[in-house]
Amino acid sequence: MCFIFYAAFHILRGNPIIASISIINVIAITFILVKYKNNQLQHIHNDIFIALLSLSVIAACYELGSRGIIYIFPVVAGYIYYYKAKAAIIVSTALCTFALIASLKHLDYETAIRTLVPIMITVVISFLYAKKVEYHQTQLRHIAKSDHLTGLYNRRKLISWLKEKEARISRNNHLLFLCLGVDNFKHINDQYGHSFGDYLLQEIASKIEEQLNPLRTGDKDIVLSRVAGDEFIVGIYGVIPYTLIKSISPKLLNCVNNIDCIQGVSLSVDACVGLTTRSSAFSYEQVIKEVHIAMYDAKKASKNQTRFYSSKLAKAVQEKLHVVELLKNAMLKDEFYLVFMPVYGPTGSNITGAEALIRTHNDALSSYTPDIYIPIAEEHGLIHQLDEMVIRKAFKTLKQSALNHTDTFSLAVNISSQQLKNKHFATMAHKMALEEGVDPRQIEFELTETALVDFDQTSIDIIKQTKAYGFSVALDDFGTGYTAFSQLRNFPVDTLKIDRSFTSNIDNSGIDQGKMVDVILSLAHLYNLNVVAEGVENSQQLDYLKHRQCDSYQGYYLSKPISWSTMIALIEEKRQ
Repeated sequence: MCFIFYAAFHILRGNPIIASISIINVIAITFILVKYKNNQLQHIHNDIFIALLSLSVIAACYELGSRGIIYIFPVVAGYIYYYKAKAAIIVSTALCTFALIASLKHLDYETAIRTLVPIMITVVISFLYAKKVEYHQTQLRHIAKSDHLTGLYNRRKLISWLKEKEARISRNNHLLFLCLGVDNFKHINDQYGHSFGDYLLQEIASKIEEQLNPLRTGDKDIVLSRVAGDEFIVGIYGVIPYTLIKSISPKLLNCVNNIDCIQGVSLSVDACVGLTTRSSAFSYEQVIKEVHIAMYDAKKASKNQTRFYSSKLAKAVQEKLHVVELLKNAMLKDEFYLVFMPVYGPTGSNITGAEALIRTHNDALSSYTPDIYIPIAEEHGLIHQLDEMVIRKAFKTLKQSALNHTDTFSLAVNISSQQLKNKHFATMAHKMALEEGVDPRQIEFELTETALVDFDQTSIDIIKQTKAYGFSVALDDFGTGYTAFSQLRNFPVDTLKIDRSFTSNIDNSGIDQGKMVDVILSLAHLYNLNVVAEGVENSQQLDYLKHRQCDSYQGYYLSKPISWSTMIALIEEKRQ
């Protein structure tokens, strides 16, 4: 609109040159707007328009003298905005020179020199501003593409690198993709602080770089990226021999394992690696997903493990996600119920307690056992909700029976090891007991022995707080985990449950068959702990345990898991 008005004004004033140039600019702007609307705008179109503007200014100076010089300033500002600083200062100087020469038709030399000073000040100030903007743009681009802590590629830059390789992958140039995840990094952060953890990550990045540098030959493009808190991704593109694929994981794991001291603190650093390869077309989302699946599978196996991605792994992940959806739906629809495994007292004839076991009415979920779907619930953040639901159902069941507030009966409820990190667990359980009118002294929470692998002061405090409310705590599957007998004095538990694998070894075939059971019973009595033998399947096992003064028993020989009403009937029948 400005150029249309300017063209009309100069037509009326009898200045056809200015009017013609203005009309040309109107046409150029209209053309650029059409291209922009159709997503067809290119740099050449902008360059042509800027050239026309420059010619318009020179023509205005030639025709109008000092009145045309004022148009130099906005055009110089436009140069600074559009071009890089160096190019902007060159074209700005050129424009000012030609414009002043053109204006000499109307100006004397003295006036031209006076006019030159503010123009050059404008150019210099604009140049300095452009340099500052350019510097900050460079910094922002670096920040946008780099990990702030290690200086490595971040996820965005890694994806950009992968997209570039998508179009270049061939039979001769392959892609090797690895994900290294540090084990128990959260524990390191919690124990030593986040600044210590940051320093450790920087050290790991440095060590991995040292391992990768010798591989950076002319035919290989190698990148290292930190994509998450403790996860590093290595991408190698080029000619990749099998020997490299086979050797790189051990080298990376070894360099991480060799970190034994950080800021004067001695520690052991472990990690796991997942790998995938490509020799044909791929998508960047898929390869990132694959290495993470492989790495997480390696972490589940043990420390310092390596896993290659496979269709079998992918199928297992899909099945887990299916189970997660089934769990969510079952909890939403309240499709879980409890059965109870009776616990018999020292004589093996009277029921003195029971263990609550979860079951489901959901047909699809019932095809999986709790041993399968409970670890999946733990892995996908559903276990706290599931635990609370089971505790609530167990408390309600006890409340609605004559066994409530009975000193001779206790109800055991299994809880996840994750509750040992939940500082609100004890308070939640106590509040629930008050709401349901249940005596905490009748409730025993069971933890598997493997839950104590990462046992720390926080876990001890949570167990102590739970016991302070009157609840008791049992260590389930004892003998199968990593607990040293000498550590028992540090674990504030009340009961040891002998794993069924030891009970099943008791028979009449040899004198050594029950030695592990004897050791556990002696140990428990030494520490004044109650002992429950699981998996009692026959009379020989029961007699052996009685003779060794075991406190309680449970197993299919005595009773299978039954409903609460059936168990109450058994108790009443025995009393009669």
